[in-house]
Amino acid sequence: MPYEIPQQLQYEEKIIFGLTFKQLLYAILFLSPATIIFFKTHLNIYLKSTLAAILAVIAALFMFFDISSYFRNMIHWLRFREVSIMDQKMIQFLGLEKIENGVVYVSKNKKIVSGSKIPKQ
Repeated sequence: MPYEIPQQLQYEEKIIFGLTFKQLLYAILFLSPATIIFFKTHLNIYLKSTLAAILAVIAALFMFFDISSYFRNMIHWLRFREVSIMDQKMIQFLGLEKIENGVVYVSKNKKIVSGSKIPKQ
């Protein structure tokens, strides 16, 4: 019995310690300053450990919880929140050609019917 493999599968190569390249980059970016702060500065031990812990938590959020996509989505939402249906940004985003009789015509000959007004054929 054959089994179809879905085309949406995404594979990311594990580089070192079971981390992908993106996770390894975040680890280097955040954990190296945390290590330097903890071992090389002459601050109070409570302050050093607090700063290093904050950087470690930020690194874990970016590495394992994909917080970067959350920030990316938030930025897109903030840019797009004041747009109404007939603004130029919305027309370009949706690919609208025209709206008539409750039917929204978009590019590539797609029809999206709005509400309960279904045109009779």
